Amino acid sequence: MRSALRRGAMVLGLLAGLGPRATLAAPPTVERPATTQVSGRVREAGGSRRGVAGAVVLVVEAPADVRPGREARDPLDPDAVSWTRRAETDAEGNFLLEEVPVGKVRVVVVAGGYARLEQWAEVDAGDRANELDLYLRRDAGSDYRTEVRTERSRSYAVEPEHVIDAQQARRYAGSGDDPLLGAQNLPGVARSPLGLGMIGFRGGDPTEAGHYLDGHPIPRSFHILPIASVLSAPMVDRIELSPGNYSAAYGSFGGGLIAIESRPGGRAGIHGQAHLDLFDLGTTLEGPVGEGSVHVGLRRSHVGDILQAVRALPTANPAFWDYLGRFDHPLGARTQLTVRALGAGDRLTGDETFEFGASFHRFDLALRRTSEDWLIYVSPSLRLDASNLQQGGNELRRHANVYSVRAAFTRRNLVPWLNIEFGSDIVVERWRLRDHTQFNLASLEGEIRTIEDDEDTRGDQLRLGAWISLPMSFGAWQLVPALRANVFAYTGYPRIRPDPRVDLRGPVHERVDLHLALGMYSAPVVVARGEDSDLIEQNGFLGDGLADVPQYLIAYFEPNISIDVDDRSASATYVIHGSAGVQVRLPWELEARATGFWREGLPVTLERFRGDPYYYGRRRSLGLELLLRRSLANDVIDGWLGYTLMWARAEDQAGEWLPAVFDQRHNFVALLGVNLPRNVRVGARFRLVSGNPETPVVGREVVADDGVWFYRPLRAPRGTSYQPMFHQLDLRVDKSWVKDRTRVTTYLDVQNVYNRIYPEVWIYSRDWAERSSLIGLPIYPSLGVQVDF
Repeated sequence: MRSALRRGAMVLGLLAGLGPRATLAAPPTVERPATTQVSGRVREAGGSRRGVAGAVVLVVEAPADVRPGREARDPLDPDAVSWTRRAETDAEGNFLLEEVPVGKVRVVVVAGGYARLEQWAEVDAGDRANELDLYLRRDAGSDYRTEVRTERSRSYAVEPEHVIDAQQARRYAGSGDDPLLGAQNLPGVARSPLGLGMIGFRGGDPTEAGHYLDGHPIPRSFHILPIASVLSAPMVDRIELSPGNYSAAYGSFGGGLIAIESRPGGRAGIHGQAHLDLFDLGTTLEGPVGEGSVHVGLRRSHVGDILQAVRALPTANPAFWDYLGRFDHPLGARTQLTVRALGAGDRLTGDETFEFGASFHRFDLALRRTSEDWLIYVSPSLRLDASNLQQGGNELRRHANVYSVRAAFTRRNLVPWLNIEFGSDIVVERWRLRDHTQFNLASLEGEIRTIEDDEDTRGDQLRLGAWISLPMSFGAWQLVPALRANVFAYTGYPRIRPDPRVDLRGPVHERVDLHLALGMYSAPVVVARGEDSDLIEQNGFLGDGLADVPQYLIAYFEPNISIDVDDRSASATYVIHGSAGVQVRLPWELEARATGFWREGLPVTLERFRGDPYYYGRRRSLGLELLLRRSLANDVIDGWLGYTLMWARAEDQAGEWLPAVFDQRHNFVALLGVNLPRNVRVGARFRLVSGNPETPVVGREVVADDGVWFYRPLRAPRGTSYQPMFHQLDLRVDKSWVKDRTRVTTYLDVQNVYNRIYPEVWIYSRDWAERSSLIGLPIYPSLGVQVDF
């Protein structure tokens, strides 16, 4: 290039020295090289193939003997470059280069967070532009993309306390590739026995928490044998957890809120994911449809076969399935239409006389419209629930249609410092129960006859809510007073409860934010009759001993069917939540949070037509949650340290205060992930948690039943003793191989690495005189493979 400039200067000098009478000869004709357009797209290598925004694409001349499509390994010599074309990718990764000379070229792509790409290509002449598909790999040691995200357009001003990126949470050690199980590592969440799926907040009853998926309630977040959540991991976008105070847009739950949001389909071509591990197998597929997108996924388990092979559950064979499909399409520039169909089902079988099944299917329609001043969201939903329990000749079947509608409206900038949010939601359930009973009856002549009886009952229940909140901004501070009105009709007698709430947050320093919240949360209290499967017995025989199963394992994991509201015994109570928190942004991308909380459940007495009144006692918990976290978007290391100090008490029928079932005084979790070169990631989780309160056996008595004598245990009140301190170490290793269009990942997730058998269930001798052994989770490896295509 320098020599060309020198030659140009010499020609100009000669022309200047010829004088006015000089005659110039016509320059020789120089044929210009043919040029054309080159367009294409820069994508992330692997299964996602998302477009990379802001990437710089350079095209320069290349030697004639290179092979197009191969990597350009020879260093680029700047002195050998006679021309250059440059472009930058748009938000979708697209680029266009004008007037590129025809022939062999060298393509160079540079983008933050990705390894530099250099490869050979060939540009052809013709009417159509040359198309290049270029794939970038993430930097070695970085498993996360560098993204610029705009603020999420939320319907409600009150943010959840914890937001989990589901695709990152899948890779937490001990999560078994399930993001909802990974969320159990957060402060304020109780340790679930046996590593099973259950979320209880701040010492409360897990059944008191609300479970929502894409804005509508679901009957449960985990499968019946809760090893996995009811939504396949690739379909989950984010998980929002509110242990106490949550938005007035939701209600009817005194124990916190769990909101799962599914992931819309991408528009970067058709691609998907397939996975296989020791629990289940599944696949997803997504891609563009017109101006919109579609995303579908399904999963089926084989966990029952594995458990049978290792004799973990000698009398039960569980199986589950789930699916989700969603279609998103814009209706103009400001309106978005979403259609969803989802469902989950479980089947648990034992011997020939026992079978339990439960399933639900849900169909949603959602319309979201945004403008400069308004955000409008309307979504109706229909859910079909079914459950059945068969034991011997007896069979119980329950079917329900659940109709749900949610409408939310936000008026921005009503005045410069004030917005207004309002809306309503309604859930109507109509159920039908069929009870088939079979029993044997002996006649006076000694003949045995089989008597069958069929009973068919119906019922309905309703939850209706309307809310208004007024987000006010005073500089960087935000104050959100709100009021929600609830109507509960479980027995034909509606109960009306108003819920006032207030939320205040803002900075007290450039690195320190303060958050205060106080609210009342009304919830129905129902005395329901139900039929258990008797699969789990508190004092059941196991080998030569008796299994002393804790009552909470029976209450939360025993399959059952709720039959009816007992004697129309339904009312409502209040749970008061208060919290004060501070958040500090520290150097090295660290964030520290401290939250003090208080939870008070008010008592209520339910009158019954038959029998004594039912007293639902007070519930109380208070404590402190600490969290030290490093950003999960960091390129090398991420994770957190979480600690909860808590006291939880509950009042029994006699008015005595006892420790709550999940009164876990100390709960410490250390979670760490490290991204290594060659697409390797290692992670670890260590948990140290106080044991649950026990109702210990302090004596025994001899009783007779139909002429058979046996021992019956005598127990002290709950909390007389506690289970021992729980501690466990889990390790995980992920390894990925990335090609242009495919990414293959294998993982090994090992729980309880040093094989400490924790006494979840004690085994007593037949006379209840001594404890000789125990049941707990041994070392448990989970091996899986995932293919993104």
